[in-house]
Order: sequence, then C-alpha cells, then structure tokens
Amino acid sequence: MAISHTLGLYIPFKLNRHLTKEEKQSCFVQGKRRKGSGEAAVLDLDTVIRMNSSYLEIVDKFYPVKGVIAGPMMCMVLFILGLFGGLLCDVLYSHDYKGGYWGVVILSASLIPTWFIFCRPILKDWFSKTHYPVRFNRKKKLVHIYQVKGGVITLPWNDIYFTTSKQKVTYCIVGHVLAEDKETVLNTFSFGHVGNKTDLSRYWEFIRCYMEEDCLAEMAETVLYCPPVEKHREGYITGLQTLIKMDSRLEWIPNLLLLPLSLVESIARYIGMQTSKIPQWPQEVIDACAVEPNDPINVGAENNSPHRWRTVLANESREVYDAKYQRLASANQKIKAKLDARYGE
Repeated sequence: MAISHTLGLYIPFKLNRHLTKEEKQSCFVQGKRRKGSGEAAVLDLDTVIRMNSSYLEIVDKFYPVKGVIAGPMMCMVLFILGLFGGLLCDVLYSHDYKGGYWGVVILSASLIPTWFIFCRPILKDWFSKTHYPVRFNRKKKLVHIYQVKGGVITLPWNDIYFTTSKQKVTYCIVGHVLAEDKETVLNTFSFGHVGNKTDLSRYWEFIRCYMEEDCLAEMAETVLYCPPVEKHREGYITGLQTLIKMDSRLEWIPNLLLLPLSLVESIARYIGMQTSKIPQWPQEVIDACAVEPNDPINVGAENNSPHRWRTVLANESREVYDAKYQRLASANQKIKAKLDARYGE
C-alpha cells in the first residue's frame, strides 16, 4: 500500500501533459451530486484535521503511511554504515594494510550510492513537513494547498479539475490546474485518502457537500476521528496507532506477524515527525478562513474518543460499535434526504 502513496512525494507528478482518457472519464464535477452505493452518502475516512463553518482542513494522502518507506530505508542505511565502519577499522588498524589515505578515500566514496538509493528517500519523510494539509474554504469558495515542493497556492474551487489517479491497484483524488485549453496539466496536488473507487466517490461527496450543500451539522456527525496534527507534532503512540489500525479482527494474526516491521516503521515515523516542521499557513490564508465567534460547527482532535486503542484493534464493545453505527447511519440519512430534496432521487 505504501507504494500507492509515493506518487507526488517520492515520484513527482507528470506536468505539462494532456489529460488522459481515464482522467476525463473519472472526473469529479463540482455542483453535481455524485450518488454512492450503500447506506453511506459521505465518508471522511479519518482525514479531517479541523472542520467548522469557514473551512475544512484535511491531511495529505502521504500522512497515513509516513514512516513505511523510511523505516526499511533507515535499517539499510544503518546496516551499510555498520559494515563501512567495520571495514574502515580493519583498514586503519590492520598491520598488512598498504593503501594509505587513498584507500580510505575510495572506501568512503563507496558510500555515495547509499546516499542516492537510501538517504534521499528518507529525507522525504525526515527534515521536511509533518504533513501537507489542504484547506477547503467554504465561505470564499477557495482551496488552499500546502505543496510538497514548497509554498502555498490558493485556487478557486470551481477552477480545479478533480479526478481519480490510479496508484497501482488503488486510487486517490487529485486536483489539476489546467491551462487555458482545458487539456494541459500545469500543476497537480493530491489529498486525503488512497483506496477503492467506491470509497473515493463517497469521500468526494464529503468534500463537495461541505463546499456546496447546507448540511454541515449532519456532516459533523460523520467525523469520528481527527488526526491530532493541528499546531503540534504527532506523538509516537498516535503514529503507531495510525500504522497498525485494523478494520477487522481478522487482521489480528497478519498484523501480529508484521509487528516487528510496524515497530521499525513507527520509529522512523516518529523521527520524521520530530525532525520535520509543522506547516504554517500564511496570514492571508488565515484571514481568508476567519471563523465566526461561537461557530456551532467545530470538529477537531479534541473531540476524539479516549479509547482509541479499541478502535485501532477493532475491539470495540458491541454497544459502542452499535452506537457509532447508528450515529453514522442517522447522519447519512439526513444528508441523503437533503440531497434528494434538492436534486431529486
């Protein structure tokens, strides 16, 4: 799954190209209801950092797997450095060694491939940003994007071409900035979630409804967990929970077998969080997203359940699970009713 998240971070998006046939067929259209299957009209998929009546801020698609690639890379670098240190000591303290300083230089130069193969990808996770948020400004109909390559751009909501991007066997939603010909891609950003097309359809409807529909109170009820990354760094336990979160108890056995790898990844994730800077929005974005006093809609990490481990391990009691299901079902029914009234069934 980590490979599905690399496009846009480890591998740059392809720009100055024409839209593909699949991108045209899979586009998401603003101002148009997109019906999903099943009972859920919208899904936030644990991506919401902050939601109020002014803006919706969500994490980037790289956040859930931060550390997954850096973990194995970190182990390889440590192994190679240990091997290099052993060889260097053998060279410097061997009575039979006659290579002089040039031998040490040549041995040191052998580390250059290690830098390009392992160290550079690690620095995409470390000494960068804790995450790359996207903020949807409901009141002004703008989208503020914290770019991976640096800087913040602001785009009108209706000027962005949203579509799906295939990531190996999964998909994510991307936003394209198009040239005047409406065919050439000048810039691309991604956000939120990587998954199947059904979930993405409901996830898009969550974003679209926030920007265009009058159902904020109902949508707030569908947000059950917010990543605690607003204005502070994620802690180690939160990072570990994010990496090992299960959707079913059937995942207990495979996750237990993969626990050593998950622990390595969680260490790399924690190092990445502690060495990276917290993204700061420019003052003009903060001013554009000003929140009204006593806003009735205010969803954030402070509303998270204190029993996170039970959710992570898919071990909630039947009563808690049923209550959560009823809450989501009720909110989605109300959202569907409002959408039916506006667009028809």
